[in-house]
Amino acid sequence: MREINTQKRIKVIKLFLTGLSYDEIARQVGIAKGSVVHIINEFREGYLSVPPDMTEYVDALRQVAVDLRKNNTSITQVKSCLRLDAKLKEMGVSNEESEQCLDICQDIASPTVSSGKFVAAALELARLEAENGLTYGEVIADYNEKLKRSAEMDTEIVKKNKQLSEVVFKHKQEKEQATSELNSITKAIATAQDVFRKQKNDLKSQLNEYLARNKLSWKKVNIVLALLDRALDKSCLTQREINHLTNRISYTGSLVNVIKQSEGEKDGLQSEVDELARKKQTYSSSVKELKSIDDNLQKSIYKNTQELDRFNSEVRTKLVELAVLKETTSRYTHNLYVARLIIGFLFAPGSLSDYDIDRLVSHMIGLRQKRLGIEPKQVKDASGNVICECQVPRTSSTVRLSEKDIDNVRAEFAQMLSPLVKDKLVSRFDYDMAVMKFETEKQMAYLMGTMEERNRKGPFSNASRPVSS
Repeated sequence: MREINTQKRIKVIKLFLTGLSYDEIARQVGIAKGSVVHIINEFREGYLSVPPDMTEYVDALRQVAVDLRKNNTSITQVKSCLRLDAKLKEMGVSNEESEQCLDICQDIASPTVSSGKFVAAALELARLEAENGLTYGEVIADYNEKLKRSAEMDTEIVKKNKQLSEVVFKHKQEKEQATSELNSITKAIATAQDVFRKQKNDLKSQLNEYLARNKLSWKKVNIVLALLDRALDKSCLTQREINHLTNRISYTGSLVNVIKQSEGEKDGLQSEVDELARKKQTYSSSVKELKSIDDNLQKSIYKNTQELDRFNSEVRTKLVELAVLKETTSRYTHNLYVARLIIGFLFAPGSLSDYDIDRLVSHMIGLRQKRLGIEPKQVKDASGNVICECQVPRTSSTVRLSEKDIDNVRAEFAQMLSPLVKDKLVSRFDYDMAVMKFETEKQMAYLMGTMEERNRKGPFSNASRPVSS
């Protein structure tokens, strides 16, 4: 075994005096734990001297011994205090709070009533916190809130008790009043019963007197009623009519009187029936006349409807013919207009307006392109839309615009255009068609005016004449 040098031995003693454990000393010095135990035992037994730099440790040990002697404390007591200090730190008590906790423990340890209650309250708070998760502050806050609610409820109870007293007093008054009214009603009922009893006795005595005076009995009355019911059953009257007749007999007091009244009512009703029959005859003739008028009206409506349908069919046919005629006349009118422009330009170029010149040139150019089989060039934008068709074909001859003689210019232009306009001269047929167009337009204007007039008056305007007559 290799011998440990002096420096490591001194370091082991220094670390031992600082309070480190054997394992920690062995780890820091880098030797085995047994070597550390051996070195410390030699130091304790005095085989090793105190290292030269251990003065402060010796002074500290001296001061500790002095303090222990002054406080009359042993090492065992110090160990107990250390365990107590460690326990307080585990509880989260700081050094400043340690003395306060010890004072509390001293108060708890004293055998007094208040300390016992304090301990019981603390244990109860601990139990509540363990069971419900409520802290001391939450319990106090809940207690204060409930205390406040208790005070409010006490105030409310006082208020409700006051209201209850008022209600009880009012109920007592109402009960006394109801008792008084009940007594009055009971007394009134007793009085009414006495009155009704007297009236019943009086009526009974009067009835007996009436029966005796007329030599009647209830047996005879019942026989009469049975015979009357049998007769009424044979008369095929309803129960409602029987009840009505019975009430009338009871009201008049005699069946003879009811028969007389019924005969008088029969005579009155017969006169009313005769009057109604006369009115019915009068109204029947009026109804027949109205029915005849209605039949004539229906026939007139049917006839007018057929005539209107025929007229509408003719109008649709004429409108189709008019459309065809308009198209034909429009085409010939355009040809006439172009021919007038060409002839006017040939004979009097200066008489044409700029608009007519533009129309003439455009028409001639388009016609020449068509005959030569040259389509106009299409200019398109980025989207492919046609924005211009502007290619002008070349002419076979050139008009010298620098020529001073206008007649020569006109002759050259006429020579160039003459093949294009030879079929544009007005023929007799074209003239007749133009006249026909004018006359047709007049007839259609008259026809449309007639239709508007008939539609404004209504399709059944003629049907109302028989009714008015």
